[in-house]
Amino acid sequence: MPSTNSNRWREHFAGVELPVPVHGDSTVTGINFDNAASTPPLKRVRDMVTEFSDLYSSVHRGTGYKSRLSTEAYEQARERVARFLGVDEREQVVIFVKGTTDALNRIAAEEARLDGSQVLVTEMEHHADLLPWRHRSGHVMVGLTDAGHIDLDAIEHALKDGRGKISLVAVCGASNVTGFVSPIHEAAELAHRYGARISVDAAQLAPHHRIDVRPPGDPGHLDFVSLSGHKMYAPYGAGVLVAPRDFFSGAPEVMGGGAISIVTWDDTVWADLPDREEAGSPNVIGAVALGVAIETLLELGFEEMLEDEVRLGDRLLKGLGAIQGVGVLGGTEPCPSGRLALASFVIDGLHHGLVAAALSHEWGIAVRHGCFCANPYVFHLLHMSREEVGAVEIDVTAGRRQTLPGAVRASLAPYNTAAEVDRFLEAVNELARGGVKSTYEQADDGTYAPSGGWPPIKMAVR
Repeated sequence: MPSTNSNRWREHFAGVELPVPVHGDSTVTGINFDNAASTPPLKRVRDMVTEFSDLYSSVHRGTGYKSRLSTEAYEQARERVARFLGVDEREQVVIFVKGTTDALNRIAAEEARLDGSQVLVTEMEHHADLLPWRHRSGHVMVGLTDAGHIDLDAIEHALKDGRGKISLVAVCGASNVTGFVSPIHEAAELAHRYGARISVDAAQLAPHHRIDVRPPGDPGHLDFVSLSGHKMYAPYGAGVLVAPRDFFSGAPEVMGGGAISIVTWDDTVWADLPDREEAGSPNVIGAVALGVAIETLLELGFEEMLEDEVRLGDRLLKGLGAIQGVGVLGGTEPCPSGRLALASFVIDGLHHGLVAAALSHEWGIAVRHGCFCANPYVFHLLHMSREEVGAVEIDVTAGRRQTLPGAVRASLAPYNTAAEVDRFLEAVNELARGGVKSTYEQADDGTYAPSGGWPPIKMAVR
């Protein structure tokens, strides 16, 4: 297998050389393959947060030096986001939110005001891109191909059947389970053809793939884009919602200071966008951190970084596919629209929680296991029948989570290396051959831990 060296990016990321305790009272340099859940900060972002803390003040309307400086930095971050995504700010607005979940719930709250409208979703969606529509706006769910890809024919069929009632098509930009990249612009063309808009959950896509919302007149234009800073090497609590300016009408979902022009005894006049949708004191440091992360990625060579990451992902997928007894969800073949450096897999005869615990305790490798907040998609990929899912639901409802199916996910970032991938593959191969070294106990919540407990955590922060 050809060598893939990502070390040139590694020095720019914080905390990637951390010693972690493992079985046998020893330590190893930890491997973080849990980047799809959250990413470490870029060192430049981390250092900026420390420096900016001395300059921070409340933004907007303040006349003090620090307030004016913070306001400028906050609005500069908004401009960086707009340029990064290709947003025309005359037609769309960039709103700072807590994260992708917050952004999608805000869209759903506004959609709920459209009487009789429905939102089309796919089985691939993360719960954050499913539950807000199901429990607030109302939704139509379409299936996927057998391999777990977005089915554009199914989307078009549902739009035709909707006869104009579907006002929004909600799709993830990339799956956090398989890494499949969705054909978002093709889906946008279908949505617009049938009088709907498109919302892209870009939480997984934005850190690993360039996104261009395209001009509003383009049939493939993206109406809504949501993303999170904590998945883009700026884990400081800020996210982004890009939305059409004409989408928001009436009172905002979140009300408070900064969202108004004037409040009288009898009336409220709401402020213009984006202020109307950013009530309260915003997360200035988080927004500035996200802007600096974007600027840093571009300066480092984002496109080249992504190419290296994809090559590393190919190494991961091919290596897993070659291990007997290992099954990769969605297979190991390339996705027509692209695939992120991510793989979810199962090992014959081993519970996913046990595999994750052994990788951590015995090898110092951090992964994630379970259904990754995408239950319907994982059930689809595991080829579970409705009857089988119903039986699991009964168990889980009764507090017996041990039977909840799932997989183990390894997700890469630019700072990961070929040597780390190879060490991971060695570990998976060993486990698949029955080489679990320690003993483990399963808790009521379905997770596993070493029988003697995890090694003590030594906190450097007080």
